[in-house]
Amino acid sequence: MTAVSRGCAERNCPGRVDQDGFCRLWGHECAGASAGSDVVDGPAREPAPDPRPPRTASRPWERPAVLPTARPHDPLSAVVAQPVVPEHSRYCPQTTCRRRLPRVAGYCPDCGTRYSFTPPLADGDLRAGRYRIEGCLGNGGVGWVFLARDEDMDGAWRVLKGQRNPEDREAAAAFVAERQALIALNHPRIVTITHALRPESDRDVGYLVMEYVDGGSLEEARSTAGPGGGASAVDVAQALGYGVQILDAFEYLHDQGWLYCDLKPENVMRVGGRGAADPIKLVDFGAARRIDNTVSPAWGTAGFTAPEVERLGPAGPSVRSDLYTVGRTLAALTLVPRSVDVTRIPAGQDVLRLPVPARLDPFLRLLARATAADPDDRFGSAAEMREQVRGVRRQVSSAGDGVPRPTRSTLFSPSACAFGLHTDGDALDVVEIMLGLPAPLVDGADPAAGFLASLGPADPAELVELLKTAPERTAQVTYRAVRALLAAGRADEAGPLLADFPEELRDWSLWWHRGLVALVGGDLATARRRFEQVYGWLPGEVSTRLAYAVACELDGDPRSAADHYRGVWDADPGVVAAAFGLARCLLAAADPRGAADALLRVPESSRASTVAVTCAVRILLDAPDDGRRLDAAIDAAATVDKLPPFGEREEVEAHILRIALGCDLTEGRHDGRRLFGQPLDEDALRRAFERRCRSRARRTADRRERIALVDLANAYRPVTWW
Repeated sequence: MTAVSRGCAERNCPGRVDQDGFCRLWGHECAGASAGSDVVDGPAREPAPDPRPPRTASRPWERPAVLPTARPHDPLSAVVAQPVVPEHSRYCPQTTCRRRLPRVAGYCPDCGTRYSFTPPLADGDLRAGRYRIEGCLGNGGVGWVFLARDEDMDGAWRVLKGQRNPEDREAAAAFVAERQALIALNHPRIVTITHALRPESDRDVGYLVMEYVDGGSLEEARSTAGPGGGASAVDVAQALGYGVQILDAFEYLHDQGWLYCDLKPENVMRVGGRGAADPIKLVDFGAARRIDNTVSPAWGTAGFTAPEVERLGPAGPSVRSDLYTVGRTLAALTLVPRSVDVTRIPAGQDVLRLPVPARLDPFLRLLARATAADPDDRFGSAAEMREQVRGVRRQVSSAGDGVPRPTRSTLFSPSACAFGLHTDGDALDVVEIMLGLPAPLVDGADPAAGFLASLGPADPAELVELLKTAPERTAQVTYRAVRALLAAGRADEAGPLLADFPEELRDWSLWWHRGLVALVGGDLATARRRFEQVYGWLPGEVSTRLAYAVACELDGDPRSAADHYRGVWDADPGVVAAAFGLARCLLAAADPRGAADALLRVPESSRASTVAVTCAVRILLDAPDDGRRLDAAIDAAATVDKLPPFGEREEVEAHILRIALGCDLTEGRHDGRRLFGQPLDEDALRRAFERRCRSRARRTADRRERIALVDLANAYRPVTWW
C-alpha cells in the first residue's frame, strides 16, 4: 500500500497533499494531514514527479512587501555586462521557419536566413551625431535597448531602442508600430519619445529615442524587497494603486485607438524622486497595435496573454484582452514572488479557490472578472475597471489598517442602509431589507430616465400605477416597477416582469433585481447566487458586498456573512446595517465580545448609535467573563458619554455599572480610570448604580417594575451601619 495525493484541507486551497502531509501547490503543512493517511490497496509505486520548481514561500500573499518610494537610479548601474539574447528566445527570424537556434549568430541551417542575437551597437558608438552609447540595457520582445547621452542636451540621459534582428520581418513591423504609437501619444503615464532616428545602413532599421525613466521597473523593485533581500509579493493595496495608474494610461490608449497588448511588471517603470505619489510609466510599446488591426502578428508574454489571443492570433487582441493583461499583472505582483511564476496562478473563476484571507476576497473577485475566459464576462472598458479597482483598494486598505474610506458610489443611490438594526437573526424582515438596500441609479442613457427622475416619493401601490404611464417600457422602468411591487407585497407579480430579459444578458442591474425578487420570495439560495454574481461583477461596490452578506446570513452561513459584513463595516462606518449584521453572525459563532465591539464602533453621529450601544451593553451583560469585561465596560461608558441625551440612557448606564461591579476592580492596570465620572471603587460604583435604579423607579408608571427597581437598588447599595 502507498499513500495517495489528496485534496488540501486548508480553506479554499486547490492543492494536493503528498505522502508527507504537505501541500504540493503552496508548500504549507496541511492541517489534519499525516504521513500514510488516505491509503489504497494496490502495488506500491513512486508518486509522479512535480515538474514545477520548488516554491520559495508557501503563500507569498501572507508576507507581502510594501515597496519603498522609488529613488532615482544611477543609469549606468542598469547596463548589462554581457548582453545576449537567452538561448530559449533564439528563433529563426524567417516567419515560415522559426527554428530554434542555439548559436548567437550565423545562418539558419533550415532556410539559410542570416541572424544575430548580439547587440548591434557598442559602447562609445555615436548615432545621429549626438547620441553617445553608454551601454546595453537589455532586450525586449522585439528590440534592443541602449543607454545613451544626448551630447546636444548637456549629456542628458536617453534610451535608444532598435530592432533585435533586422532579418525578422514580423519584428520589424512591430517596431514600426511602436514608433508610430509613441510619436502620436502624449500621456503622463506613458514614456515619451523625443526623437525617431532614420536607418543609417541597409541592415539598420533606425532607433527610437525615449526619455530615461530612472526609478526601475516594478519587477526590479520587488526582486529585492523580500526578507534577506530576496523576491517578494507586493502588498495588494499598493499594487492596486499601480493598477489605477496603469488603467489611466490604458483608457487614454484605447481612446486613441491603440492596444498595448504586452503588460507585465517588467514593462511598468517607476519614476524616482516623486515621494509618496510613486508615479509609473508604461514602456516597451513593441507589441502595440491599432484596435482595428486584425492581420499583424499578436505579441505577448506567456502567463499574461488572454486565451483568445493565443487561440485566434492576429484577430484576438481587443480592449478586453488588454484588460486581461492588467488582471494578470496584478496577480503576478501580489500572488507570486516573481512574475515568471504567474503561470501557476489560475485565471477566471478558478482564482477564487486560492486560500487567501477573507479581507482579500474582493481582490480575488476583481481578478476573476478581469481574467474571465469569455471576453464578454470581463470589464468592458479601462474606466469601468479602474472604478472597481479603486473600490477594491479602499476595502483592502481599510481591512488592513482599520481606517475607514467611505466614498459616494456612481452606481448606487446614497442610503443609510438602516435595516436589521437588532441582534435577533430570527426577526429579520426581507421586505425591510429590500427597502433598506441601496437602489441602483437610473442609467442616464435610458430613454425613460427623465420620466423616472420626475417621480417623487409615493406610496408603493400608487407608484405601481404611475409607472404604467411611462412613455416607454424600458429596462429602467421595469426595474423600478419590480421594486415598487415588492414593497407593495406583490412579489408574485414582480418576478414575471423580468422573465422577458434573456438569461445571457450581462446587465448587473437585471441580476440585482432578480436577487431582490428571490429574497422577498423566500428563495434564499437563489438570492445568494444572484447577489454573488453581482458582487463578482462589481467587487469594488460595498453595496453589492452588503447584499451578498445579507443573503449569506439568511441562507444559514454566518461565517461567510461575517467576513463580508466586516469588510463593508471596515470600509464604510456609515453602513450601520453591516455592524448589526456582523454582531448577529458573531453571536451565532459564540463570540459575544466581538459582537459588542462591532456595535460599539457605530459612530455617535449615527442615528443608530443609541440602539447599537444598548444592544452591545446587553450582549456584554449576558456574556461570560472572558477576562476583558471591565475593559469593555469602560469603553462602552466612554461611548455613552459622547452620545446626546436619549430615553434609555439611565438603563444603559445601569447595565454598564452592573457589568463593572461583576468584575475584579482590584486590578492595578485600571488605576486612575473612571466610569461615568466615578473611580473604579466598589462602593462608589454601587452608589452610582443605586441612584440610577431609584431614578428609573420614580419615572415608571408600572408598579411591578417600580418595586423590582427599588429591590435592585437596595440589593446593590453599599453595606452601612444604618
